[in-house]
Amino acid sequence: MSIPVASALPVGRSMLYLVVAGVAWGTAGAAASLIFRVSDLGPLALSFWRCAGGLVLLAGALALRPRRAPREPEPRRRRLLRILGTGIGLTVFQSAYFAAVEITGLAVGTVSRSAPGPS
Repeated sequence: MSIPVASALPVGRSMLYLVVAGVAWGTAGAAASLIFRVSDLGPLALSFWRCAGGLVLLAGALALRPRRAPREPEPRRRRLLRILGTGIGLTVFQSAYFAAVEITGLAVGTVSRSAPGPS
């Protein structure tokens, strides 16, 4: 039996976050397709600039976020591995997706991104 956990965010703010994430998720391929048509950026360069822009936005959000009570610190090595693993995983995913959009077009690249893997 699971114990229900109270959410730390109000419902309205949670919904706003879902909408923003959905818009970002849904427009990435279309934006990439347009960028490939009008510029000489490739999938790796586009992935780099998207990740760099995300880093700037997240750093700004972190600076504006109110400070929380300190919690038990995570070991430095474990934290570094978690951050690097997440960053590398997201970069590989974005690069592969943008390469699929460039090679096969937006419709096929998007379908292959959301299709379930082999059973």
